[in-house]
Amino acid sequence: VYSIIATNVLPRLSGDAFTAGIELSASRLLRLAIAFLGLTISASVWMKLGSVGVVVVLINLAFAFLFGSFFCRYVLKMGGALSVLLGVGTCICGASAIAATGPAIRAKAEEIGVSLAAITLFGLLAMFAYPALFDGPLGAWLENNHLAYGIWTGMGVHETAQVIAAASQVEGAVGIAMSSKSVRIFMIGPIILVASYLFGRFDRSGHQKGGVKMVVPAFGVVFVINSVVCALLDSYSVQIGLVGYYWPSAKAFLSGNVIPFLLATAFVGVGSKVKFSSIARLGARPFAVAAFIAILAGLIALTMAATVSPYIS
Repeated sequence: VYSIIATNVLPRLSGDAFTAGIELSASRLLRLAIAFLGLTISASVWMKLGSVGVVVVLINLAFAFLFGSFFCRYVLKMGGALSVLLGVGTCICGASAIAATGPAIRAKAEEIGVSLAAITLFGLLAMFAYPALFDGPLGAWLENNHLAYGIWTGMGVHETAQVIAAASQVEGAVGIAMSSKSVRIFMIGPIILVASYLFGRFDRSGHQKGGVKMVVPAFGVVFVINSVVCALLDSYSVQIGLVGYYWPSAKAFLSGNVIPFLLATAFVGVGSKVKFSSIARLGARPFAVAAFIAILAGLIALTMAATVSPYIS
């Protein structure tokens, strides 16, 4: 967001002298960051929630993605790339998912920019709304169950930091919220592959292409492979430590320093390509759609959380 503002207020920051760096950050560096992110998201997250928990998270995720991708595109007549970006931003992890999926589906800079702005706005609103609703009318309906609140927060709030902030308002909810959120983050790789295939079947006007080839983004595949590697390193961290390599410290350094730096730099590159004039041409409709998807996905997550929380330990 800051880079979008700076680019438009101080045009020299996006001049020809910075073009090469902006392109590098918004493309190759972004793909590298997403690939490395897999090393901190263990594939073992599937085991933490149990089968019931994983199923409800995936149902909610699939709904947000498919609704954003198809309903918004064919019923509301929005652009295909913009619909996909709003869907993945809601169902996965906000800005990271949008920035990762955008290049894979050849989205325009303004489509990425307006998606980032909309998802960030409603993610922030959700961060404050969820605790307030739980302290108010919904707390009694959920029987003040911290597990139900944690699952709801983990499934419904967009960004990881926002999930932690919202879940920490209720004692004992952060762990289950982050388990739910981790399953969503893990799906960033598979969703990139699915989005690339679905979007690749149609041109920008919505007509199906002939002789469609499946384009597999390498960084999405590497993300999944690294998640499996992370699970193996987590499982054998004690044995690995005996030979002088302490994986938990390396993982903490990656997740706390290297990856945030790479993602932040990549986001600056993405934001630096966005112009206010281009966003203005898209109008207020994407923001209304993002709000509608967020509310609907949150309501479904709330219903599922209340239903399955007795089965989650």
